Amino acid sequence: MFGLQNFRGSCWVNACLQSFFRIPDIAARYSKLDPAHAINSIDLALLNIWTSKGRSGLQDFFAAVRSTQVADSEKGKVFFLPIGQGIGDSHELFTFLCDKLPFLDQLCRYKIADIRICSNCKDKDIKEDSYIEFDFGINSRRITLSQSINETVQPETIDTFKCEKCNKEGCTRQRVLGSFPKTMVFHKLTPQAIIDYSSVLVMNGIEYTLLAVTCFNGGHWWAYGRENVGTPWFTLNDTHVNQHGPKQFPFAPNMRTLIYYRFEK
Repeated sequence: MFGLQNFRGSCWVNACLQSFFRIPDIAARYSKLDPAHAINSIDLALLNIWTSKGRSGLQDFFAAVRSTQVADSEKGKVFFLPIGQGIGDSHELFTFLCDKLPFLDQLCRYKIADIRICSNCKDKDIKEDSYIEFDFGINSRRITLSQSINETVQPETIDTFKCEKCNKEGCTRQRVLGSFPKTMVFHKLTPQAIIDYSSVLVMNGIEYTLLAVTCFNGGHWWAYGRENVGTPWFTLNDTHVNQHGPKQFPFAPNMRTLIYYRFEK
């Protein structure tokens, strides 16, 4: 574990990178990667950060990210992340890294099927898509992460849906997880929501272990992380790295993202 220097409010960058480096496949990659085999300038800068234990590479990382356009599909525009120049969103940076680093995208991407069944003629329409994170915490009430996931995939009735086959209104809609990636990234949509989470999450009989938590209190970002199952948790707050006790679990109401990992048995 190593700290990262804060440059002009870059705590959001540091929190993202600390979570990113907690993924075992990422740590393994940068522990043996030849600089000549880096796929782009972002990958090379991340390698430098890892091998130098944060003593160098951050400025190169800032420059590499700032020179890369980010597409906004909803607004039809491109923009640049204000990395190293001001405050930003740690979650947006992680999404950016998935877009620019295919190996990270492959670790996190999973499939979802959107199933709609007409209430009248029972015609079924299935649309498939893929995502790199699971959004949760839409409501502000306090629930567990498992409850939030279950609510997301529960069937719902949509009265305004008009069937293309029978031309009548009304359907049942359900979102179904179609695949389970090695790394599950959960993003809390509502900052006010309090989500109870645990060190182990079971989805469809698959066990995931929590390795990183990214937090934001309205003005500052930091992370909690550990290297493996049974290893100590650390608070990773810019240059401050503090080890937790063996029985201390980093539950944080101001959590924004969770990174769970599927260890092969």
